[in-house]
Amino acid sequence: MAYADSTHPLDEVNSEFASRTARSTNQPVSLGPPDGSGWVLASDLLTDDRILRETLERYGAHWRTPRPFLQAALLMFPYIAPVVSAAVLGLYSRRRVPDVSAENYAIRLDESGDIVEHTFISRRFATLSTDPAAGHADATTLPDFESLVGWMFDQMVEHHMHPLFERVTQRTKLSQNVMWSALAGRCAETLIGLQRTGYFTIGEAIAEKKSLMERAPSPMWNRVSVYPLQSGNHESLFMRVDVCCQKYLHPDIGKCGYCGLRSIPEQLQLQQSVFDRQVAEPHRREGASSQQTQAQ
Repeated sequence: MAYADSTHPLDEVNSEFASRTARSTNQPVSLGPPDGSGWVLASDLLTDDRILRETLERYGAHWRTPRPFLQAALLMFPYIAPVVSAAVLGLYSRRRVPDVSAENYAIRLDESGDIVEHTFISRRFATLSTDPAAGHADATTLPDFESLVGWMFDQMVEHHMHPLFERVTQRTKLSQNVMWSALAGRCAETLIGLQRTGYFTIGEAIAEKKSLMERAPSPMWNRVSVYPLQSGNHESLFMRVDVCCQKYLHPDIGKCGYCGLRSIPEQLQLQQSVFDRQVAEPHRREGASSQQTQAQ
C-alpha cells in the first residue's frame, strides 16, 4: 500500500491516540513545526541554561511557587507524559514509533505559564520492515519488534530524558530518581490505559509491562508495580510508583493515589475505594433514571 501525499503513517497513530485517550486528560501531540509564540524547544532545554531557568520560572509562576525544586517537580509530568504516551501507544497500536528525541519535541506555554500544547517537529518515525509504511520517506525501518523497542528507548532516553534529567538535577536538586520513576510510571500508565480500552487483557498488560521494563534502560527498572483489583464482577489494573514525585510539597496538591510515600495497605484501601465508587456509579445512575421513568 502506498501512502497518498495527503496521508501520513503517523496520522493513523494520532487517530488511535485520540480514540484511546478520549476519556482522559491527555493531550494528543501535534505533528509539525511550532507555529506562534510561547514555544520552547526541548533541544534548547538541554543546551541553554537561561531557557531552562526561564521555562521553570514561567511554569512555577503558573503554580505560584518560586522554588526551583518544586517548579521542576511540577513540570516533569506534563512534560514527560505526552512523549511516553505517543511512543508507547505507537509501539503497540501500530508498531510505528514517532521520533521522541529532544531534537524533535517542543512544548508551548500560555501567558500564565501553563503547558497547553506539545508537538513533534518532524514526522520521523520507526517501523518494522513488514509495515506497508516502511517505504515512506520519514520511516526508519527495523527488522523486528525487539529492535523497535530499542530504538524507542534510545530516542526517548539517551537522546532526550537522560540528559534533561541531569540538567534539571544540576539546576534544581530534584533527584533523578524522581524523574526516572515518573518515566517508568508513565510507561505503565499507558499500558494500563490500553488495557482499560480493551487492547490488552489484564494478564497481557501485566506481562507487557514486565517485558517492556526489562528492555528499558536500567535506571527505569523496579520503579513501578502493576496489579489488579476486584470490585464485584469487575477487575481493573492499578499501580504503585516507588519514588514520590514530590508535587505534594505544593500546598494545593496532595499525594497521588499511587504515591510511594503511602503505606501499601493505605494505598490499596484508597485505590479499592476509588474503584468501588467507579463501579457503583453507573448502577446509581441507572437506578435514578429508572425511578425518574417510573415517576413520569
